[in-house]
Amino acid sequence: MLVLEDHASVGGLIAALLRQEGYRAVRAWDPQEALRLARGRAPDLVLLDFNLPYPDGLAVVKQVRNHEATRRAPIVVVAGGELTLSAEESALVDGVVQKPFDIDIMLNAVRKALGDPIVEVQQRQYDAQDYFLHGY
Repeated sequence: MLVLEDHASVGGLIAALLRQEGYRAVRAWDPQEALRLARGRAPDLVLLDFNLPYPDGLAVVKQVRNHEATRRAPIVVVAGGELTLSAEESALVDGVVQKPFDIDIMLNAVRKALGDPIVEVQQRQYDAQDYFLHGY
């Protein structure tokens, strides 16, 4: 599994959580490194930050889909803010998780994209005063 996240703390957290769940996760800091790693390892899933500086997440998604070694890998997008994708763009990804994200919901998006059993997640009510929503 390949994690592309340009924020060190968020990327490290995601990779650590995936490893804790038994997945083998490799982390990349930028799109060029991610594409190099993906083409060399043919990951079983790509989890990427959609709000990248250059190239943006959509360009990376298209590059992953256009390369033979990564064409079939499910892609889960982690996006900050409102994400609007066209029907064509939505067909390129297998899941979307909005930041700030609940860890269990993010893990379920990964499980679903891989065809693994989804774990039931209890709904949590957050409000603007919750400290954990402001950590990233």
